[in-house]
Amino acid sequence: MAPRPSDESKADHYYLISAYAVHEGDDLPKEDSGDWDSFPVSSRSSPPPPPPSSSKRRRSSARGWVGALVRLVGGGLRAGFRGLDGQLAPFRPTSPRAVILVLALLKFALTYKLTIQSMPIMRLIEDHICHQHYRLGPEEQIPEMKCKVDEVQRNLAWLNGWLALVGAVVNMTVAFPYGVLSDRIGRKAGMLLAYAGTLGAFIWGPFVLARFPEASVYLLLVGIFFFLVGGGVVVVFNNLYAMAADVSTAADRASNFVLLSVGAVSGGLLGPLTAGLMMERNGPWAPIRLMFLVVPVVLFLMMLLPETLRGGGGGGRSAGSPPRKRPALGAAVGEALGNGLHELRELVSILRDRNVVLCLAPSLVQGPIGASHGQTLPQYISKYFGWTLAQTTFLMSPLGLGHLAVLLALPWLSRIIVDPRGRFRRTSCGKDALLARASYFMIAAGALVGGLSRDVLVFAAGLTIATFGSASFPISRALITGFVDPEHTSRLYALTSMADTLGSPLGGPVLAWAFSVGLEKKGGWKGLPWFYVFFLATGAWAALMLVREPRRNDAIRLASEDDIEGMGYKPVAGDEPR
Repeated sequence: MAPRPSDESKADHYYLISAYAVHEGDDLPKEDSGDWDSFPVSSRSSPPPPPPSSSKRRRSSARGWVGALVRLVGGGLRAGFRGLDGQLAPFRPTSPRAVILVLALLKFALTYKLTIQSMPIMRLIEDHICHQHYRLGPEEQIPEMKCKVDEVQRNLAWLNGWLALVGAVVNMTVAFPYGVLSDRIGRKAGMLLAYAGTLGAFIWGPFVLARFPEASVYLLLVGIFFFLVGGGVVVVFNNLYAMAADVSTAADRASNFVLLSVGAVSGGLLGPLTAGLMMERNGPWAPIRLMFLVVPVVLFLMMLLPETLRGGGGGGRSAGSPPRKRPALGAAVGEALGNGLHELRELVSILRDRNVVLCLAPSLVQGPIGASHGQTLPQYISKYFGWTLAQTTFLMSPLGLGHLAVLLALPWLSRIIVDPRGRFRRTSCGKDALLARASYFMIAAGALVGGLSRDVLVFAAGLTIATFGSASFPISRALITGFVDPEHTSRLYALTSMADTLGSPLGGPVLAWAFSVGLEKKGGWKGLPWFYVFFLATGAWAALMLVREPRRNDAIRLASEDDIEGMGYKPVAGDEPR
């Protein structure tokens, strides 16, 4: 079906730096370059608003130079992005498949940026703690292997644990309100706002380590509070997945999510490998400088995307109704924060369905499992097998190839499972449930082998087994998405992110404690972090084993202000990935 402009009037969506048209219908808009001029949205025939009264002018001037500076910066950003958006309009994707490809490229760039920085930052933090442990000045060079003493590694593990815990609290505080805000102002604007806070958080670490070498390493915790601006990386990925869901059907949703994961795994493959090679030759600061060069690429891809939110998060208006007064961004954020709890209570009705509750179990353990591979894994290999942190990336990169192979094979495997003439003959929902169960089973088996291993080759074999569960996250998201209305997708992802952040204290602090116990007691206790991962993955597998497919054409009700019946997962003929 060819794209067409909306036949309806534009809704009142007020964005961070722009306003995008709300296009209703089945297709994406051809272009939205003119929507920057609709801030605020109003009819061209409408009379200009009356000038503010003198009292209002006095209140405005009372804010002084601070208010003028804010208006100047905001106006400059709005004008700059309006011009950039107009230049990108001819290149903006208009088909669902093209949008998915741009989203996959965006996730590749985001993941590459995150992973190319993570290992150098860990090495710089380790060196920072090491200098304080040996009481040497920052100008003194300390060989990395001298930093593998128990005290330094214990402090490094606990710092990572506290960073994970504080980050979880901040994310849990802002995930749902900013999810509501994204439903009101649009996915794209919510993503840009969240990325602004994310940039501040990731710049803070290198800034502190470079400028304050003698300061407490726990000063790095301050950087997490930049996530209060926009919600941080969690909201960025929430909006990314919400945009993918907006342009997907029930039949291709899982395959589209897998395509996004292919982008993420590709970035996760190249990022650590690039960082390791550069660290070996030029030290840890070289990949961090490269990370800053990726930032413009990420912003370009975000600006290239169209707005996919349909129907208006805040509700549209009829063609004859007068335009509403545009609220300031701060007022919009405050209103969203105030309404967050109220809307959460309405959405909690979805939890009455036991299948949805059980499908949240993977979100609870996703954070701890991710932390075990992102933080504990390189530190564990470096400490117990005598590798440098740069060398650990050469083990993790081949695992990335395994992740990529699994994700690329998943559509082929899905067709086999849903084939009506095959052995399994599952519906789309049953297929997602089966694959999710198998994924967490493989993660549990790999963690058990890793915990029992005392040789790097056996440990690598455990990691290889766990690689077969690398599709657990996109499959679990596809499974739970089929139970709610499309307009609640962003809020559902906010709920899953809240479940993820609720599980984060089960990750960083507990893994730090388990690693510290292994350092202290030695022997079989060294594998305690991986035994813990085995316990978590087994719990998620058990919960998914209890998930039942909804009966054919049986919808799940989701209470809302209009008491609209939820979409439900309705298996039909031909409901398989293409």
